[in-house]
Amino acid sequence: MSNSWVFDRQTTIYSRIKAIGTSKLKKKYPDINFTQDGRVVTSPKFPNVYIKFLQPMESGKDLEGNGINAVNLTVEIDVTVTQSMGMQVCNEVSWIIVDILKEMCFDAQMPYFDATSTETYRTIARYSRVIGYNDVL
Repeated sequence: MSNSWVFDRQTTIYSRIKAIGTSKLKKKYPDINFTQDGRVVTSPKFPNVYIKFLQPMESGKDLEGNGINAVNLTVEIDVTVTQSMGMQVCNEVSWIIVDILKEMCFDAQMPYFDATSTETYRTIARYSRVIGYNDVL
């Protein structure tokens, strides 16, 4: 067993969030952007959904300890919109993301507002789940 399956699951989770989120939101918000890159390398698009995987913790260890059998995976999702789009848009996108992660059996720490910017609205939420080697997402 290769332990790189953990990275593969992160890729799958990101792809599902992006695909489902795009299908639910693209018509209403044609410039919506899903990213794993914390830097803006081109002109920003909003709403912006930044998907960041936090450090996974190994779980389900066996007596040999040669492979990773399961991980407790946490993903942080920041949704940012412009001031002109408003707080309601930020909420709407955030709660659709909650629904997507709940469909994948993640436990949610609900979105909360980060009111540090005068130019944007931003919510931050974290989702955690134990994922086993053979789990299907």
